[in-house]
Amino acid sequence: MKAAKKASANRAGKSADARKIRNLTEELSRQEYGLGIPLLDAAVAGVILGFRPSDRGMRTQAQRCWETLKPQLNQHLLSEDETVLPWAKTAGGLSPVVMKQIKKNHREIRSLIGRLIGVSFEEDPDKVVSVAGKALCALAVKLDDLIDSEEMRLLPALRKMLFA
Repeated sequence: MKAAKKASANRAGKSADARKIRNLTEELSRQEYGLGIPLLDAAVAGVILGFRPSDRGMRTQAQRCWETLKPQLNQHLLSEDETVLPWAKTAGGLSPVVMKQIKKNHREIRSLIGRLIGVSFEEDPDKVVSVAGKALCALAVKLDDLIDSEEMRLLPALRKMLFA
């Protein structure tokens, strides 16, 4: 009798985990879809500021884009690193090579984010804004590539594990 209760509790726990991951993957997919225009605007502002940091309009655009992207990036990376990837690792649906690549991409994104933390595109000197603009452009490009990769590989693999 105890074994049956334990098995039932185990199935219930796995079902709750799967439901949590399913909801989280749907939310991550929605977040990625909504980043298109801010990423494009960030890339444009960043590349222009990299070469012409005195452009006031692009400084304003870069600041607005960064303020839009920053909280979404933090939440997205945290959700993937703390919840989705550990679950996928225990579920066995992602190869070690894929997990390693995802973690590498996340480290690169965090490095670019680190270059932007504390920067005021509107108030900092041209030299600081030029470097930050290049980092913002690189971040936008890297994020766009990562989103494409996740939409094509990670999210389908997670859905396959969830509905298998």
